[in-house]
Amino acid sequence: MPAHLMVDKLSVEVKNFSLKDISFEVERGEHFAIVGPTGSGKSMLLETIAGIRKPSSGKITLNGKDITHLPPEKRNIGMVYQDYVLFPNMNVYGNIAYGLKIRKYKNIDEKVLKLAEMLGIENLLDRKIDSLSGGEKQRVAIARALAVEPEVILLDEPFSALDSETRVKMRDSIFKLLKRNKITTIHVTHIEEDVECADRIAKMKNGYLLI
Repeated sequence: MPAHLMVDKLSVEVKNFSLKDISFEVERGEHFAIVGPTGSGKSMLLETIAGIRKPSSGKITLNGKDITHLPPEKRNIGMVYQDYVLFPNMNVYGNIAYGLKIRKYKNIDEKVLKLAEMLGIENLLDRKIDSLSGGEKQRVAIARALAVEPEVILLDEPFSALDSETRVKMRDSIFKLLKRNKITTIHVTHIEEDVECADRIAKMKNGYLLI
């Protein structure tokens, strides 16, 4: 049986930088962490898996299906950026519900409330984004990514903008939530302590992945 997500000999060319012949597999429900310095290609790799960037060669498969050239909205992969990328013109509810409305889900109110309760932000649903703390914004970003029930969630330096105490608390609670719900997770960071909860760890340097 093939791995849940497979990346095979993936290369990406962007101006003066490239990812080179990257291959790895992630099993369903596994937390796979990639640690490496800023500029090593971690974000570029996640964006290619998400469909935001196009590879020059190689293959990405999910559940045995080739998704290499599918647009992002067809991949059922969620992504959370370091700077959250929340919609400032919407409140917390609107941000979490956004993807559900686009996909015309039913029972949106129920789904949003359930996610908010899971992440401890049910009391923030009417709040504007600019009134939230960094930790609260991160929880909203996670909730929005999980709302559409992605098969894989990609976390790009998700806690590095938080202070040390908040980062540790957020990191542990979010990773426990993802593991409990058996969500396949690929998490990149330059902070080595943030990969302690991972099932497997790889290192990235100058566009190469070292497993």
